[in-house]
Amino acid sequence: MSGADKLREKILAEAGSQAEVVLEEARKKAEAIIAKGEEEAAAKKESVLQQARATGEERRRRAQTIAELDARKAILAAKEELIEDTFRQALERLKGLDQKQYEDVIYPMLLAAAQTGAEEIIVSPADAGRFTPELLGRVNQALKEQGKQGNLTLSGETREMQGGFILRSGDVEINNSFDSILRMQRDELEPEVAAILFS
Repeated sequence: MSGADKLREKILAEAGSQAEVVLEEARKKAEAIIAKGEEEAAAKKESVLQQARATGEERRRRAQTIAELDARKAILAAKEELIEDTFRQALERLKGLDQKQYEDVIYPMLLAAAQTGAEEIIVSPADAGRFTPELLGRVNQALKEQGKQGNLTLSGETREMQGGFILRSGDVEINNSFDSILRMQRDELEPEVAAILFS
């Protein structure tokens, strides 16, 4: 199982274990946004309907259709906003993991991403202290047991990213930052997140 798959499972497990809290918050937000959207759509619909009655049945039908589409658009926009908020929260939770939890996520990702075992690890300035000598020692030992060099080193270079790491070997880089992985997996994860939020 690849590091991305494990991260995906971790994200889905986090979403499942915290689904009640997130779902309740999401439902409250959705209800408020949807209620506001429905209220605005209803007000607009009524106004449009009054004008349509004066000009004939055909215009009334068209106006009603437009108002219904506007209401659907408002509801869809509210749902999209909640999904986006859920992904932001997932990223924040990953960034907020304590050291042990962070290492539990990063360790298998490093093992899966290392091709030779001699790559440099580039991290964000905020995460440099999380890649401890003990963590690197465990990873390098495991890489040696896999027949690789077991000489991953923390680069002196840092980059702006939202947790995770970039592995560099010469000119080749493998981006395993949390934000990059979430971005790449979003199309696949979004229907599952929507099912949790709106079921």
